[in-house]
Amino acid sequence: MYVIGGLFVPLFFLFYKFGGINFSTIKDHLNVIKFTITQAIVSSIFTLILGLPGAYIVARTKTHAFLKSIFRILSSIPFILPGVTMSIGFLMAFGRNGLLTKLLGILGFDGKILYTFTAVILGHVFYNFPLFIRIVGETWEKIDASLIEAAKIDGAKQHRIFWKVELPILTPSILKAFLLTYVYTFTSFSVVLILGGIKYSTIEVSIYMYTKILFDFKSALSLSFFQILFISVVSYMLSFEKFEFHNGDSLKEKFPIWGYFYIILTIAIIFIPLTYSVLSGFINYGGGFGTENFKRLLSLNLKRYIGTTFSSMFVYTISFSIISSIISIIISIVSSFYKIQKLQYLMFLPASISPVTLAFSYVSLNISQYISILVIYSLISLPIVYGIISSGWKTIDPYSIEAAKIDGANTFNLNLKIRFPQIKYHLLTAFVYAFTLSIGEMSATITLSNPPVSTLSISIYRLLSSRKIPEARALNTIYSFIVILLFSTIEYLRNKKLKNIYIK
Repeated sequence: MYVIGGLFVPLFFLFYKFGGINFSTIKDHLNVIKFTITQAIVSSIFTLILGLPGAYIVARTKTHAFLKSIFRILSSIPFILPGVTMSIGFLMAFGRNGLLTKLLGILGFDGKILYTFTAVILGHVFYNFPLFIRIVGETWEKIDASLIEAAKIDGAKQHRIFWKVELPILTPSILKAFLLTYVYTFTSFSVVLILGGIKYSTIEVSIYMYTKILFDFKSALSLSFFQILFISVVSYMLSFEKFEFHNGDSLKEKFPIWGYFYIILTIAIIFIPLTYSVLSGFINYGGGFGTENFKRLLSLNLKRYIGTTFSSMFVYTISFSIISSIISIIISIVSSFYKIQKLQYLMFLPASISPVTLAFSYVSLNISQYISILVIYSLISLPIVYGIISSGWKTIDPYSIEAAKIDGANTFNLNLKIRFPQIKYHLLTAFVYAFTLSIGEMSATITLSNPPVSTLSISIYRLLSSRKIPEARALNTIYSFIVILLFSTIEYLRNKKLKNIYIK
């Protein structure tokens, strides 16, 4: 009901207000629709190719604990970076004097990466491969080692064990990660616009153009309804899955030779742009390293540029993010607990709706910006939160549930003492993702927010728009460090939990 009320009531209000759908708009944008579908498929396939080996390395190899933790933390960050933050890293890495541009030149490649279809795909892979690391990796790590050992005793080779034993168990998580990747790349806005340029227009870019530039709300609404319908069909087809899961201690194997080539590849595609973005505050605009950008940020009259003070910006950002994260987690717990199979696809619908159109519908209904931002943040983070929690729900030991029921435990005690303790890491991971996604949300926030409301991502964007690039870089680095701290915390707690299990 929350998803339906939060999404469809405002949209049907717009439908009524502007007199329905203009089908000629959809017909006129067939090339845009075709490109959107194509780039989403290509992006999702390459994300799968890069993400699945990473999930294996994290879940099944005997990598040094510290190095694995660093990889998990850094590989989680790209997904929640706002578009302006990601663009800083990519523009610096693939720019004229960027490190990756120089490396490609040494290898004999003189072509341009930025503002091409290749840049769009790289940007989407950069953003979304953490989904496979987390969702598939968490499931892979819980596959009972006895299943694999039994297969080896029966004479099965490694590749046969993967195809016959592991893959069937992993398939629901792979489909979920692939679906989320497809939905997020299908509705891509900032990646396409910043890295691809205006010639690579997606449905989301067209919706933004009609809403914010041409003020043709009927055409924007028409494209939005097509987008919702298309994603609904895709989500529904991929929403059926089995809930059986073989939970147990994972079998750790020797780090593979190909793993070193994989690390080199991810460093080039993911970690170099990420490092540029995270450390951009320490890179002076004229060249060199230092703290000049931070000094300029602290001495700047921020209220003139972002509409509020530095402290108020952080209060609004944290408050909106915490409350909306709690809402999305509660909804995901209820939905995944009751396992309403035919309605699971509803959890993915928020990702199919243009945040700009949704925000405009809330403005049209004269809903307070404080309520609107909370609802939209919770809806935007719902797909990934639901994916994490539902994956965790399947790792619960069914024997412990049966034993508790035999002892007379009611539903409340089962949840409080049996279920939630077993998925507390998934709950924390879901909260961190929801929290950081809320901090990074930009398109809906900039449509809804009026002074004194401003968040971190909007403040970075407004500083960049005001040509305050050094100050924007400094604020971007502060934001990045907050994200790193959050993901470091969940990684520390995860390792602590595994250590306790090992000692026991």
